[in-house]
Order: sequence, then structure tokens, then C-alpha cells
Amino acid sequence: MGSKQAQVAEEVHNISVPLVESGTALQSMRNSDFDAYSADGEVIDNSIQANAKNVKVLFDYDQALRNREPISCVAFADDGDGMSSEILHHCLQLGYSSRFNDRSGIGRFGVGATLAAINQCQKVEIYSKQRGGVWLYTYVDLEDITAKRMTGIPDPIEKPIPDKLSGFASIAKDHGTLIIWSKYDRQHDNATE
Repeated sequence: MGSKQAQVAEEVHNISVPLVESGTALQSMRNSDFDAYSADGEVIDNSIQANAKNVKVLFDYDQALRNREPISCVAFADDGDGMSSEILHHCLQLGYSSRFNDRSGIGRFGVGATLAAINQCQKVEIYSKQRGGVWLYTYVDLEDITAKRMTGIPDPIEKPIPDKLSGFASIAKDHGTLIIWSKYDRQHDNATE
């Protein structure tokens, strides 16, 4: 390769444009073909794969909105194994899987639950606790990502489950996971019928 070609090749490799424009790409991915039942099922599948014996789902709604997307949040609680800080930090990352290509379970590519969540809502919060551990917390907020106020998944921090969900999440007293979908904006069916 001549020196001019080598210089052009080197300049091409030095261009630092991200492969994905995260805000726009995530907004585009929100239009995936999940329906609410499939989206909910992805979270429940992960609970089962984490050895949960019990899974609870809570639909919280705002009665004042009448016929206009009254669901304010959906919460999922399980008594599964819980996640380590490292796994929790990555679990919302599209393409991450602690069981990548493992055919012994339900999911294997690391996109299902995250894609399902963002298909239904703008904010996903996860609390998780392993046996003998403490509650750890992280989240993603698509509004903040799109506005470039959020550029990555925050490091998990120690944080107790919100008081209003402590009774609901009591099945995860010793270990488990609580997932909260809020800023819920994709309700297609009328919840009041």
C-alpha cells in the first residue's frame, strides 16, 4: 500500500462517529412489534429463568385520565436469584446477556426484556437483591437519553424499594427483583372497558 493510501486509511480509522445515535435509535426501536402481552411476558420469562417461584405484576393507573392511557406504571416483582451489581449494571444494555446463546433457557440474546420495556414506556427502573445482599438500583430514562442528559446506564447504587411498593414486592424479601415501568405511554387498548 502506498504512503498516500496508508494515510487515507489511517484518517478513516481515526474518525470517531458513534455507530449508533442512541436517542434516535432507541426511539425507533420503540416501534418494534411487541404488544403489551408479549412485553409483559419477556419480564416474566426472565423471572422464571432466574429461578423465581413467584412472580407478581401490578398495573397502577390514574383514574382521573379516563380513557386516555390511565396506566401510570407497571411493576413486576419476583423471588428469583437477584442480580449481582455487575449484571444489574448491564442488564438494560441492548445486546447484553449473562446467558448469551444459551439454548437451555427461554431468552438468549439480551434484547427481549429491554426492548419490551422501551416499547411500552419511557422509564425503566430495576431493584435487585441477592440472598444475603442489599437492594441495588439502576434505571434508564428515554426522555433523558433523547435530550442527551443521560449517556449511559448509571452504576447500581444501594437503594431501598419505594415504600408504596414494599408490600407488593414482599415476595422478594430475601432475594429477587423489582422492575418498574413508568412514564407509560404506549397503552393501545382502553383500560376502562
